[in-house]
Amino acid sequence: MENRYWDIGVNLFSREFHDPEKVLRDAAASGVSCILTGSDPQEDRLVDEFTRSHGGVYGTAGIHPHNADSASEADYRLIRRIFRDNPRILAVGECGLDYDRMFSTRENQRKALLEQIAIAEEAGMPMFLHERKAFDDMAEIFSGHSGLCRRSVIHCFTGTRDEARRYLEMGFYLGVTGWICDDRRAQDLREAVREIPEDRILLETDAPYLTPRNVPGLGRVNVPGNICHVASALAGYMGIPEERLIRMARENTERLFRLDRMAGSRGGEEKC
Repeated sequence: MENRYWDIGVNLFSREFHDPEKVLRDAAASGVSCILTGSDPQEDRLVDEFTRSHGGVYGTAGIHPHNADSASEADYRLIRRIFRDNPRILAVGECGLDYDRMFSTRENQRKALLEQIAIAEEAGMPMFLHERKAFDDMAEIFSGHSGLCRRSVIHCFTGTRDEARRYLEMGFYLGVTGWICDDRRAQDLREAVREIPEDRILLETDAPYLTPRNVPGLGRVNVPGNICHVASALAGYMGIPEERLIRMARENTERLFRLDRMAGSRGGEEKC
């Protein structure tokens, strides 16, 4: 099937996915192309290896804030090596700040994020960013990196209307997941997405997590094919036709991650 959607956040090597090959076959059959998320050294290596051996699949490499306490210089050297050697790795991340669950200290989260900002700026790469309950620190850290903001995405955005407006003013793209379908906790997000211009929205599932709620018949484990439910709900709250949202999200993804240039090398790519 023709590529209808880009799912910018698939955690393919999570334990919930027992057969990664089948996950991607099913995604392709649903018209979904996937960008695989790297969030620690082991997963970064798996994404690196998988994207080398599977056509049409791309990925990211980074250190999630939950893993910041254990991050080492060797981990950052690995990320640099992956970017140098594998043009199918499109962005630095998943990385950022998470002050909700606090699996790593704030100090180490900030340090890990700053290290990865340096990698992204050295390589001229986008960033795939995670932020939960840490908006003020995230905005402060990126205040001096306007060029990087314009080529990066706040993944799984769940914040308020004011936070969306601020991120957009800084230049970020915003990614929306099945959180938009959750009547229990999506009210802020449903208000916030009214602020997102059509040329700054991206679609994602965060599979196998964040299965769209209130959609009958979906299994417990989220899959890339469920992105259609994200698109349907999001279009309604943004107030635009669903087909237009799908087209714009696809075009935005290809522009942000420079997917139209993948046939060539990274050499000579213009930086934002």
